[in-house]
Amino acid sequence: MTIAVVIDSLERFYFVRRLVKALDKEGDFVFMTSEPLAHLFFRLEGRHSIYLRRAKNNSSGLAYGSSLFDRSIEVMNGTIDAHVARQDWMATFTAALDVFNRLAITVCVMWNGQQLICRAVGHACSTYGVRVRFLELSNLPEKLFADDEGVNALSTVARDPSIIDRFSMPDLSEHERWLRRYEEYKRRPLPQSQTSIRRKGLSLLNYAVKVLTQGVGRKRLDRSRASNGVRLPAIASSIGEDALISRRYVFLPLQVSGDTQIKLHSDVDNLEAIRIALELAESEGMDLIVKLHPAENDRAVIDEIARLQTIHQFQIVTTAAVDLIKHAAMVVTINSTVGLEAMLYGKKVVALGRCLYREFDRDRLMKYIHGFLVDGIDYFGNGPIDPRAARRVFSNDGRI
Repeated sequence: MTIAVVIDSLERFYFVRRLVKALDKEGDFVFMTSEPLAHLFFRLEGRHSIYLRRAKNNSSGLAYGSSLFDRSIEVMNGTIDAHVARQDWMATFTAALDVFNRLAITVCVMWNGQQLICRAVGHACSTYGVRVRFLELSNLPEKLFADDEGVNALSTVARDPSIIDRFSMPDLSEHERWLRRYEEYKRRPLPQSQTSIRRKGLSLLNYAVKVLTQGVGRKRLDRSRASNGVRLPAIASSIGEDALISRRYVFLPLQVSGDTQIKLHSDVDNLEAIRIALELAESEGMDLIVKLHPAENDRAVIDEIARLQTIHQFQIVTTAAVDLIKHAAMVVTINSTVGLEAMLYGKKVVALGRCLYREFDRDRLMKYIHGFLVDGIDYFGNGPIDPRAARRVFSNDGRI
């Protein structure tokens, strides 16, 4: 069995490196990557890696509709110009066609599927009839989302929630133990908002090499991304649990403004979500408490949120989301997994965007967490991955 894996960032490389190590003797892997250091490390380990580079004077992409690349998250966020995206998409598509022509690829694994190079490889998969496996964070401890159709609102679960019903209900004591681990996990700093100095240095080196070697998918260098998100407004404060218990409030967890969840799966952005949540809170005679996403790095969006706060006097907090959820009267979200988490505590959830859990009841929620999601995968960890968990990443039945 030969598995193709798309690597569109160094963060993805760190995870995939651990993942395939768990299955070294069970399948052959070929990596298609836009990251020169990932390519170098794979080659030094003796693995089959293809570095995706921009072709000179490649105008053949004109034959393909612009929707294939201008709906990529990089173009939508303005981090890659459309004319550059066309060139990079075509170079990636051509390289992927060559791989599928030469090798009998059984499945192609990629993260999310909406990044520029993933969309190009995905189109090549469609051309050759190669099965695609999409991965995404579940934002739940040691759980990974994997699906053959897509992630979030594009997944099989979103299209047909009844597929969850075939899974068995978990043992209640097992769920309670997991819930305690979940609460402990959620009180820690968000992993994606923290990056080591070493990895930041490698990212800068990787970017420089990508510029010199014309690697595809090169975004504009954003200095705010060199830090782990933008500094919160001075008005953000922490609320103790006792104070939360004594208040009736609507909790609105904001999302990363440039994330695919907002750009592709919602007609409502963070600012509009605040306005809607304000109306709901006022109609119920409740306060509005807002928490910015720790990985938010759009200074203009944060400044506008602070401006809205001075006008409407809602509260911006740094309190752990799990505590805010547990004591909220209502949780309003665009389509964040915080909405799903609020369902764990029986909270009323108002989802403003398209989300996979809209049709979930408590049974489906439990089966989704303990049956559908791949268990035993810590995406941000450094340790080895259990081979049984790794197999389920590549196949629903856990067979490679």
